[in-house]
Amino acid sequence: MQLDAVHSEFCGAIMGDGNLWSNNRKYEITITGNIFNDREYFDFLASTISRKINKKPYYRIRGRGLRLTFYSKKYYCFLIDVVGMKSGAIKCESGFPIPIMSNETFLKSFIRGLFDTDGTVFVSDKKGSPNYPTLEIASSSISLVNDLHKSLCKLGFRAKKRKTTKNGYKVSVYGKKMIAFWHDTIGSSNPYKRARMEDILK
Repeated sequence: MQLDAVHSEFCGAIMGDGNLWSNNRKYEITITGNIFNDREYFDFLASTISRKINKKPYYRIRGRGLRLTFYSKKYYCFLIDVVGMKSGAIKCESGFPIPIMSNETFLKSFIRGLFDTDGTVFVSDKKGSPNYPTLEIASSSISLVNDLHKSLCKLGFRAKKRKTTKNGYKVSVYGKKMIAFWHDTIGSSNPYKRARMEDILK
């Protein structure tokens, strides 16, 4: 198995709102989302990864939460040993995997997965600028935030990072021009978030 854009995008989704876990008997790869907004996106992830690893996922629904899980020792070990993903609580303190950082195509795919699970795009009224668009990704990992900010700047975005709470950070891009650049450069595989982005750009 080799790292490619599909695996990179899935890794971004795991980094955004997922987890890798193992007790050395069971090997679990999980992503969580909103049952109303993310089901179509989860179907996309399930389909693309199932074709790659020949494993069917499990869906679980709890309240408003949707959980997509793959059980695969081979894929778990690939993500840990080859890609450089982190498992359990360590994931929350880690940055971008080095093999993904070193390839622009993989990097864009990874950021797309990160945005599709842990990002938002919205408009707000600012003084002199009604309906001002913003796209942002939040994280509690300063390493991830630093890597995201550095990567977006490298790709040509005017990105800003800031601390929002004691343990929270955000990386944001502002303005219709930057949102359009995101749409064309990184895009979104999440139909709900892609539609919100395209509504802003109308």
